[in-house]
Amino acid sequence: MNRRLALSGLAALALSAPAAFAQDLRPRTPAAAPEITALDGAERTAALAAANRALNSIQHLQGRFVQTAPGGARSTGAFYLQRPGRLRFEYDAPATLLIVSDGSVVAMRDTALRTTDRTPLRSTPLNLILGSRVDLERQARVTRVSRSGPWTMITARDRTGETDGQITLNFYGEAAELRSWDVTDATGARTRITLSDVTQPASLDRGLFRLPDILEDRPRRR
Repeated sequence: MNRRLALSGLAALALSAPAAFAQDLRPRTPAAAPEITALDGAERTAALAAANRALNSIQHLQGRFVQTAPGGARSTGAFYLQRPGRLRFEYDAPATLLIVSDGSVVAMRDTALRTTDRTPLRSTPLNLILGSRVDLERQARVTRVSRSGPWTMITARDRTGETDGQITLNFYGEAAELRSWDVTDATGARTRITLSDVTQPASLDRGLFRLPDILEDRPRRR
C-alpha cells in the first residue's frame, strides 16, 4: 500500500461517532441525495456545533474501517481510539501497515520491510481531532458546510497552510453521526473512509498505543 495514501486516510480515520454508531451502519453517502444546499449564518453555526458535540463526546472507540483509494482499490482493517491523543490502525493482509499514536508521536510501521516513519502528533491533522477539546471552526479552516437531506457535510483545510488538500466529513442525522469522509489531495485524488461495527468500550488495552512494542515487533503487554 502507498504510504502517502495511508497517511492521507489517517487525516480522518481518527474521527468517529458516538454510541449511535453501534446501530444501523449500512453504507449510505450524501451523493445519493438529489440536492446539496450550502449553509450559512445560524444554520452553519448550528451544524458545526453539532459536529463538535459529537466528536467531543468520544472517549474510547473501536471498530472496522474500509479505505477506498482513488483508483478503486480497497483496504480494510481495525481501529482503536482513546482521546486525547491515542489511536491505532491495523490494516488487514495483504497490507503490512500498522499506524499508532501514543499521545505525542505518530508512528507508521511497515511490518514486511521492518521500517518505521515517525511524525510529531502536533504536526499532523490527527492533532485536530485527538486533542482534549475539538473546535472545528477555530482549529481548521472550514471552507464549506452543506446539507443534503439528513446529511451534513463539512469541508475543511489545514489552517496553517502546511498541509495540502482537504477533508469532507459526512455526518448523518440530528445526532451528527460521522458515517464516512473523503480526503482530497493537492492533485484532486480522493480517498474515501467508511467505518463499521463501531463500539464504545469502557476502556482499551494500554498496550495498543505503546510505541516500543510496535517499533520492535514485540507482543503487546498489558
